[in-house]
Amino acid sequence: MTTPRLPIDLGDSMTATPVSPRVDALVQRPQRHQVELGMFTLDNRVPADHSVREIEAVIAGLDLTMLESRIRANAEAGGRPAIDPRILLTLWVYGTTQGEVEASTIARHVQTDDIYRWICGGVSVGERKLADFRAKGAEVFDAMLTQVIVALMTEGLIDLHRTAQDGTRVRTWTGADSFRRQDTLETLLTAAKAHLEALQAQAHDGRRSKVARVAQERGARQRIERLERAVARVRTLAAELSEAERKDPKKAPRVSATDPEATRMKMSDGGFRPAYNVQFDTTADSQGAVVGVSVSARGNDYGEMTPMLEQVEQRSGQRPDQTLVDGGYVQKEDIRRVEQGGTQVFAPLPKPKRVAAPGGKRDQERSVEERAFYERIQSTEGKAVYHQRGEVAELTNAHAKSRYGLVLLMLRGLKGALVMALLAALAKDVQVLVRARAAQAQRTPIAAVTIAT
Repeated sequence: MTTPRLPIDLGDSMTATPVSPRVDALVQRPQRHQVELGMFTLDNRVPADHSVREIEAVIAGLDLTMLESRIRANAEAGGRPAIDPRILLTLWVYGTTQGEVEASTIARHVQTDDIYRWICGGVSVGERKLADFRAKGAEVFDAMLTQVIVALMTEGLIDLHRTAQDGTRVRTWTGADSFRRQDTLETLLTAAKAHLEALQAQAHDGRRSKVARVAQERGARQRIERLERAVARVRTLAAELSEAERKDPKKAPRVSATDPEATRMKMSDGGFRPAYNVQFDTTADSQGAVVGVSVSARGNDYGEMTPMLEQVEQRSGQRPDQTLVDGGYVQKEDIRRVEQGGTQVFAPLPKPKRVAAPGGKRDQERSVEERAFYERIQSTEGKAVYHQRGEVAELTNAHAKSRYGLVLLMLRGLKGALVMALLAALAKDVQVLVRARAAQAQRTPIAAVTIAT
């Protein structure tokens, strides 16, 4: 059988005949080992209009005294110079605007990406330093968010007259199979303590380095701490059960051994997974700045309005006149409390078992605040105001997940979830401040300059 000849030579090494290039042909061929010398700066490698410049300028104007006061190295005592906290904060804020939430990814960009290299300015920043800065940054991110909100208000760039609050359930990294009953958690705790004792007994084992030994013991202690919190929580949940529920093994409470504060919540796809409920409060103006952030381990939003409004007032010094929420927040006590605080509630009408006739007994039993709420939300103007809720609050939740990487919580516990939520809010508000300042500068007329002759 003969192999058919193709009209085109495909370069088969077994059949093709090598063709020598013409001696007199002039061809430019690659020289990849040629040493080159060039003069450039990191600043030249970043475009003048790149967003990282504006983000760095905003962070440079923040008061980071709370971070700078922790630096122990100084001219008198000596020591290794610390990394400027503004570098670490800028790396995390800019990285979050790009959807990066892993310290390892940002550390890799610091080595290869000119934008991240420009932020560092030649300072070496590693993955461990980035991870530690974020893990311990709850107070820092909270304070920086407040400063940005104050800047937005002071410059008249946002309006706190009306805000919209909504919660979104964010999946934790812990597995659904990590939830255990009380007996199993107590057994795991006993085994974890025995493991730590075994490691300490091998302290003088020359086959292990000191670094490895310290790391293993630290990991063992952290596991014991998590299991102790898990046992404490599962006991609390068990104490809340009725006598009949305690006798039913299927209703025995379970708690995650790796993230004791996480709760199984119903997600948007109908499935149940370990998650936290992240709350954002957003200005219902053209900017859509986040002015409040909170995290809970409950799957519902009851009781979240009052703490959020108090937080907004504490940050900005101003309480919103109106708040827009969905039906998950509607409770008589919450409405009464919020209205008494001076904020009007706009929410869907609750569905009562029986309709209260105007002037009837049930209508008369309502408080003044409840009656005002019912009248307001049933009016044409009230319905028009409430219509803004979805386009404000739900858009913030969507952006938090699609733009700022708040899809999977990489840190454990309520505090870890709050850290990531605050970082997402801070990144968003920094971009809002940059964008609002640029728009204001374009609207500001340039004064005419008269040249004396």
